[in-house]
Amino acid sequence: MNENCLLRLGFTRSDLPLVRARVAESLFRAGVSEPVRGTFVQAALEIACNAIVHGGGSGHLVLHVTDGELLCEVTDHGPGLPGNGTAQATSTHSNPGLRLAEALTGRLKLCRGPGGQGTSATLAVRLEAVSN
Repeated sequence: MNENCLLRLGFTRSDLPLVRARVAESLFRAGVSEPVRGTFVQAALEIACNAIVHGGGSGHLVLHVTDGELLCEVTDHGPGLPGNGTAQATSTHSNPGLRLAEALTGRLKLCRGPGGQGTSATLAVRLEAVSN
């Protein structure tokens, strides 16, 4: 697996403007085109906000490129997902922020954290679809 980490960032509610700026800056440095960069930043902010509101008030974001895909993973320490712990956002959630994040990127995966606590939300797009 070929991985290139672009950003690691812990955050709380007051850090959300910083999350937006740091993700945008990291995507700019990686050569992601402006229209796609703006869309991906908005999707990343949506899952970060979801971690704040539903996941215990804080989260951790990792932005990286792995095997030709741009991924943004946000983890939190909230109560976790109901059911078996993995879901596609639109199939099991009525959360509008998660639906928007998936609509903006085309792919959103949710997983329950270890011991059923916390959630990991991962956005992904193919790199060739987002580069200049």
